[in-house]
Amino acid sequence: MSGSAQSDPRANAYLAARVEDALKMLRTDGMSPALEFMQLVGVPRTVALRVLCSPSQQRTRDRRRAPR
Repeated sequence: MSGSAQSDPRANAYLAARVEDALKMLRTDGMSPALEFMQLVGVPRTVALRVLCSPSQQRTRDRRRAPR
């Protein structure tokens, strides 16, 4: 099981859910509030910017077959 968390970029369920919240916020309130929210919940700024600025890299659904 060693290293399994690194193979799944969304292993942290709390942060994954907050990223989803931020993406909803991006659509309704814009970039600045979504970025601020992501930073407040602990998403690194570089990750937050990549997610918010790259719609082609946003996931349409969770790739895992079953929730953990």
